[in-house]
Amino acid sequence: MARDNDDVEDEDESDEDVEYVLFQGALNGKEANLEDNRKLAAAGLRPAKELVSEALADKCDSFRFEPKGPRYVASFSVDGVRRAGPRFPVKLGNAIVQILKLLAGLDPGVRDKKQQGAIKAEYREIKFEITVKAIPGKEGESLSVIFRATKIKRIVPDDIGIPDRICKLIRGQAANGNGVVLIVGPPESGLTTTAHCAMRSIDTYRFESFILGEMGNREILNVSVFEPDPDHTLDDTIERIHRNDGKVIYFTDLEDPAVAKTICDNAGRICVVAEMTAPDAPRGVAKFVEMVGDPALVASQLKAVVTSKLIRKLCRKCREAFRPTGRLLAQLGLPEDTATLYRAAAPPDEEDLEEGEEPEVCRACDGVGFRGRAAIFEMVEVTDGMKEVIAAGADPVAIKNKVREEKQLTMQMDALRLVADGTTGLEELQRAFRPPQRKKKPARRRRP
Repeated sequence: MARDNDDVEDEDESDEDVEYVLFQGALNGKEANLEDNRKLAAAGLRPAKELVSEALADKCDSFRFEPKGPRYVASFSVDGVRRAGPRFPVKLGNAIVQILKLLAGLDPGVRDKKQQGAIKAEYREIKFEITVKAIPGKEGESLSVIFRATKIKRIVPDDIGIPDRICKLIRGQAANGNGVVLIVGPPESGLTTTAHCAMRSIDTYRFESFILGEMGNREILNVSVFEPDPDHTLDDTIERIHRNDGKVIYFTDLEDPAVAKTICDNAGRICVVAEMTAPDAPRGVAKFVEMVGDPALVASQLKAVVTSKLIRKLCRKCREAFRPTGRLLAQLGLPEDTATLYRAAAPPDEEDLEEGEEPEVCRACDGVGFRGRAAIFEMVEVTDGMKEVIAAGADPVAIKNKVREEKQLTMQMDALRLVADGTTGLEELQRAFRPPQRKKKPARRRRP
């Protein structure tokens, strides 16, 4: 439940039973000089610890912290579902923003530009990497804070369930040594993890592969970061990689139109796997065409666009089995012999409780019915028919229609795989694929 922290500085509660996150330095090695920022540390350090600790205790994936009127408001994301977090007065909220920036190795004095850093931390004996993104705005700076438990090593496609047909296509392009494969998704969607796992579908012992871009503290086994000569163009760098028998280049952050054009110009002699932000695969194709500026060139060099979406997994401790009807199986397109599907446990009936009795909830999921997330995938494969759609201008609706016509892999198709094996339930698919609700415009008052 959201609460107002107007009186945080006046609270005098004991810390004996409170477990706070331990900040252990910036990931970039830049030391946070708290001595030179005594006033900021005195105002913001403890509230920042409380905010981050509450988010971790609630098993958050991430949270937003942004100014809204006279308050800074936190919005927690638990398994991708947003809920209200604590609120702070603007002055205190701003102190929290600046101290987290300082701890992440960023410059608190810079408030008109985007910055990104990360904090090494520990909470309840679990190591975390906390990414901090500072975003300027009219009312003040906002923060996007993302948690990653560093002990979790997702390094191969099977770890996140990438379908074999996607892995085969990427392996084939690496063997051919040409073409462009894009891994796309919106921010905070697991995009980078998907891209890294896609790269692991390549036999990098057979096909020499290099990285162009920033990797932070992550790495891909047997794939080296290539250091470009500062005096060389991207064309020169790709030529150097090609001369070193490079078969594959992984671009970690493709957002520059000039880079996109150069990639396409060179994709006839080297395979490119690139990570790019886009809402989904069809719109990823359209964005790439717009960046390159030449639909025919994209149609000739682009081989596939892959995207993923995270959906909640049913809690294994409390999920309920049910026998589906033949009609339901036919509607879903599942085999007729599917004997069992699963759904989230129903909440306790309050009428069955004695007066004053608290309902028992599952400890594993806190009564939510879901715990953790799994990835589902979609791939736009550039077939001969798809080339015609792209060359004609890459309209996202036309691309979607061609995907359906050719029965290519869609998220809805892949999601049913997880329904069939009991990983998730139909109610979660309804939630995940529900169209966003449009805000209703207030009705105009008629003049008397």
